[in-house]
Amino acid sequence: MQIGYYIAKKLSFSKQQSFTKTITVLAISAVSISVCVVILAFGILLGFKKEIRAKVRGYAGDISISRYQLADGSESNLFIIDSAFLAKAKNTPGVETVFPFIRKQGILKSDSILEGIVIKAIPANYDFSFYRKHLKRGQAPHYTDSTDSYDIMLSEYTATIMGVDTGDNLNLYFLDNAEVRRRRPKVVGIFNTGLQEFDKLFAIAHIRSLQRIVTSDYQTAYTKAAGYEVRIADYKKTTFTQGRMSLLLDYNYAISSVEDLYPIMFQWLDIVDNNVIVIIVLMFIVAIINIITVLLILIIDRIPMIGLLKSMGSTSSKIMGIFHWQGLFILFGGLLVGNAIALGAAYLQVNYKLIGLDADTYYMDAVPFTLPLTYLFLINLGALAVCFVFTYIPVRMVSGIQPSDSIKFR
Repeated sequence: MQIGYYIAKKLSFSKQQSFTKTITVLAISAVSISVCVVILAFGILLGFKKEIRAKVRGYAGDISISRYQLADGSESNLFIIDSAFLAKAKNTPGVETVFPFIRKQGILKSDSILEGIVIKAIPANYDFSFYRKHLKRGQAPHYTDSTDSYDIMLSEYTATIMGVDTGDNLNLYFLDNAEVRRRRPKVVGIFNTGLQEFDKLFAIAHIRSLQRIVTSDYQTAYTKAAGYEVRIADYKKTTFTQGRMSLLLDYNYAISSVEDLYPIMFQWLDIVDNNVIVIIVLMFIVAIINIITVLLILIIDRIPMIGLLKSMGSTSSKIMGIFHWQGLFILFGGLLVGNAIALGAAYLQVNYKLIGLDADTYYMDAVPFTLPLTYLFLINLGALAVCFVFTYIPVRMVSGIQPSDSIKFR
């Protein structure tokens, strides 16, 4: 057994109460707090990003394809649904689903309330898993490709404003130039995603019901769409998939990522990124200063021991090894305690939502937490490596301590 490891172990983990043991416990506590804060900051940041992206993706997909147009607004130029493109797009590596859709502005009316709404019309084979996850009452609509359905889904916000619940019918008006078209859709589901900007704006309907409204030629009505919504398995490959989609379409189509469509959402996350980076840097600095300070105190306290060891023939490098081992004990102890506290707190938050949030401001009702094992490993490895490197600063003092110094500190 190395003499440095043996002495450091005796000094740090002696059963008897000593100054060295006390200062070691305090140092472990300080390092654990820094590590805990870094883990929680990373996990909360990644959790925010994952939740926001999942919600925006649930509304708009990862990629949206529409025809170029001169007019502004939420409604797009209609085009014939290209079944050949849909087949090729679905077979593109990384693509999960491709759906045609139509968006059209409408007006909801009750006895005394008028509310503007954007109807997003989707096909029968649409993946409703996002809306089912956030369903508050009722159920997701069941659409078919053979019959028109006037079942719709409203957000909880809109349902409250209009004073309706599942099973109720609404008056829905569409303005088409000088013509007004009225429908009486039935509310079958009410959802609340927490993404209020979208919940206040959108309702979900059957694409066949809107195709009949936006197209005057009934013979080709069911072949029209305003865009394609593409969802991919890995959002990091969005740019690559956009390029693959562009090869399948002509120059008349705009291919936009969800970041292009809703930049404010992701700019907000970039600001959060910067804040978290500052916190992480500060916590690492605190941990480094703590390690340096503690080792300096331990070295000064053990000057008599250092002088005695040198007088017995020990080299400076062997004595420095004692304090390197003490630094490692502090770091490993801090990492273990910090990980236990952070992951325990994260488990309680994810399962019991102890810390709530204002959904109107943060787009979710509780603090999220997501931290892949790779990130957890890198955080611990980085903290260990950075702090251990800085242990060399105080330990260098050992080489300047002479045996005669031990007499002065008795």
